[in-house]
Amino acid sequence: MFPIIRNVINLVRRYPLAPLTSNYHIMSNPLQTTFLAPTTFNVTPSCGFKVRGKLRRRCKDCYFVRRQERLYVICETHPRHKQMSMIKDPKNTWILTHATQGKVRPW
Repeated sequence: MFPIIRNVINLVRRYPLAPLTSNYHIMSNPLQTTFLAPTTFNVTPSCGFKVRGKLRRRCKDCYFVRRQERLYVICETHPRHKQMSMIKDPKNTWILTHATQGKVRPW
């Protein structure tokens, strides 16, 4: 017999695989149950806001709210209707004068 095959056979004899029966489960080991136990949170799932350039009411219960320089659409009956407006980039809100628009500077 080849020495590699002999080593593999010895390893299998020393460390047999777990039995493939229905009562064997990874949670049956008490040391692993604390690490693998599922955690439950008391959180109600809710939809996030869709960020849009142009907001619109999607049903009769949707209403507009302005908070922190943004316009929001809030809907109590359908949370998936929630939207928020985009905030403009500050460089796009600059007021350009005639002195800043030319390619060649006068100085």
